[in-house]
Amino acid sequence: MLRRRLGCRRRRLSRPRQPISPRCLKKFFRSNFNRSSPVWGSLSLSADPYPVTDPKTGVTFPSVLGDSRRLLGIGLRRKCVMGLKNIDVYTFGVYADIGDINKVLGEKYGKASASEIENKDLIDDLMESDICMTVRLQIVYGRLSIRSVRSAFAESVGNRLQKFGGSDSTDNKELLQWFTSQFKDEFKIPQGSIIDLSREQDHVLRTTIDGKEVGSIQSKLLCRSILDLYIGDDPFDRRAKEDIELNLASCIQK
Repeated sequence: MLRRRLGCRRRRLSRPRQPISPRCLKKFFRSNFNRSSPVWGSLSLSADPYPVTDPKTGVTFPSVLGDSRRLLGIGLRRKCVMGLKNIDVYTFGVYADIGDINKVLGEKYGKASASEIENKDLIDDLMESDICMTVRLQIVYGRLSIRSVRSAFAESVGNRLQKFGGSDSTDNKELLQWFTSQFKDEFKIPQGSIIDLSREQDHVLRTTIDGKEVGSIQSKLLCRSILDLYIGDDPFDRRAKEDIELNLASCIQK
């Protein structure tokens, strides 16, 4: 459940004429969330957040989801087809609840400088914690089928479940089946479709397709396995992970 932060000091920003690029977003974090600036929890969130545009695909992401989930970074999922060429499958944006970040990670990292923070430890703590997060996928490839999505998740999430939960676990196989069965053949995902994978409180993974909830599963292991695809040791987009690390560290510094 998302929680609204009240009693925050409001700060007005001039509205940009065009969506913000990831590079400008990175500069914004550096300039506005250094050690002398207020942490995110002290900022009010605009009802009409500024979009951030992926320069490779032209896809835009809102800088805020719901009341308090801030965009930490965006990336691109590419897939090699028959060993011949790479296709752009979807763009993704990683969001995290500001209040949860400051509450859970602020005590440990809030007084450290950027040079003192070990990014790996920070990301590990983010994945292990109960911080509310969303990974938003926006479909770019126009010929993608739901069956392909189901198959791709079966492979990638299955590998992560083995990594974190062991390869011989029957429970892991059932968990994977439960997750992939949410992507039923009846769903159509043309170009521009949105899939949200959200970790809610108590490690509940909630999946929505174009705003319609298709399932919820309570599993810390599954939540970590999903997040590992995008911010783990071997992410789909390494540059996106680096941006997320930088923005996350800037967010929690006091």
